Amino acid sequence: MQLVFEMIRRVFQIFFGIWVFDCPGLMKCRNLMYKIMFKKFGKKNVLSSKISFYVPHGLKMGEVKVGDYVRISEDVSIDCCANLVIEDNVWISEHSLILNHEHIIDGREWKKSKAVRVTDGLTIGEDAWIGAGVTILPKVSRIGKGAIIGAGSVVTKDVEDYAIVAGNPARQIGQR
Repeated sequence: MQLVFEMIRRVFQIFFGIWVFDCPGLMKCRNLMYKIMFKKFGKKNVLSSKISFYVPHGLKMGEVKVGDYVRISEDVSIDCCANLVIEDNVWISEHSLILNHEHIIDGREWKKSKAVRVTDGLTIGEDAWIGAGVTILPKVSRIGKGAIIGAGSVVTKDVEDYAIVAGNPARQIGQR
């Protein structure tokens, strides 16, 4: 049953994710679809085309909460197999990737025979800004309030409140 629900959810995301729904009036239809899909989906959110909230490997979907005034730009992929909280006024720029699972590597067997570990989840704090092309890896559990992550960064550990981080791996380069 979980697999069928995931397939239906993905079809709706693909349909409502086309660029036509970027028009102001039709964007309300897209937001309505996300309100139906998630338990908490705030007001005045702007979610662009080609966004993918997905559950990989037949895992169960975690609880997803999206605050108010959230902006997610086009071509963003978000792994929802763990709990995910995106607080108010967060901006996730285009081509970003958020992962909440990892493959356990402990031998030479093929990847398909490996177990998958789901993280405890991720919270993206209020007023955080995630730059274009950022990858957030599974061991990250918190992006702090007001944090800025520079474009193209690979985040491998938690980010403090109001920190400015950049690079691969992302390191703190300033404070807001």
